[in-house]
Amino acid sequence: MTRLRSVPSDPVDRTYLPLDEWRLVETRPHPDLGLTETLFATANGYLGMRGTPSEGRDAEIHGTFLNGFHETWQINHAESAFGFARTGQTMISVPDSSVLKLYVDDEPLLLSIADLEEYERWIDFREGVLRRELIWRTPAGKRVKVSSSRMVSFAQRHLALMTLRVEMLEGSAPIAISSQIINRQDFRDDYGKGVEGGPITDKADPRRTTDFTHRVLEPLQDWHSDRRMLLGYRVANSGMTLAVGADHAVESDAEVE
Repeated sequence: MTRLRSVPSDPVDRTYLPLDEWRLVETRPHPDLGLTETLFATANGYLGMRGTPSEGRDAEIHGTFLNGFHETWQINHAESAFGFARTGQTMISVPDSSVLKLYVDDEPLLLSIADLEEYERWIDFREGVLRRELIWRTPAGKRVKVSSSRMVSFAQRHLALMTLRVEMLEGSAPIAISSQIINRQDFRDDYGKGVEGGPITDKADPRRTTDFTHRVLEPLQDWHSDRRMLLGYRVANSGMTLAVGADHAVESDAEVE
C-alpha cells in the first residue's frame, strides 16, 4: 500500500518574492532590511557590497568589504601560557562608495516614506547585476521613474560599477544627485546620525573583540576634481593601506551644473 504524503505549502510569500528561473526578485521594499541586504549583496570573492539602497538609508548594516582587509587588536588573557594567541584580527568595512542620494524638488528619495506606484528590485544570476526600478510620486505630485544598477567586476576585481537613471514622467523639477564616499568606521551615517556598528561583543571569551574605541581608518590623503574623487586611508594598528576613488560619467538632455 502506498501512502501519499501531503506537500507542505511554500513558506515564502510569492507576492513578495515571485518565482523566477534566473532572478531573485522582490516586488516591494521589505521591513527586514538585514535579510534583504544579505540576499541582494554583490561580490566577486575580493570585493563585496551589501545590498543597501543607493540612497544610503534606510539600512540595517552598511558594509563594503575587501578580502583580508582587517584591523588588529591585543588579546588579554587572565593567565599567560605557551601557545595562547596574542593578537586578534577583525575584518572591517572599507569606505562606502555606493551612495547616490537623489533629490527632486529638494525632496529626498527615501523608500521608507516614499509614495511608490511601482517597485521591483532583482539580481540576475546570469550577469551578476543588481537592478532596481521604481516610480515615485513626490510630495509635490510629480511622477519620477528611477532606475539603478550595481555590480562588482570579475574582470577587474577591485572595480564596482553603479548607474542611476532619473526620468520625469509628469511635471518638471530640478534634480540633484549626490555621490558620496563615506567612512562608516566613524559610526555616523550619511545624515550625521549615530548608527550601530563594530564587531560583536562577547566578554566571556578574550579572543573575541569588543567594539573598537579608536578611529580605525586614519585619513592619509584626499583629492578631487569635477568628475573624480580619491581618498587614502591607513588602518591604525594593522598598518594596512587603502585607496578608494570614484569616477563619474553624466549624461543629460537638460542643463547640468
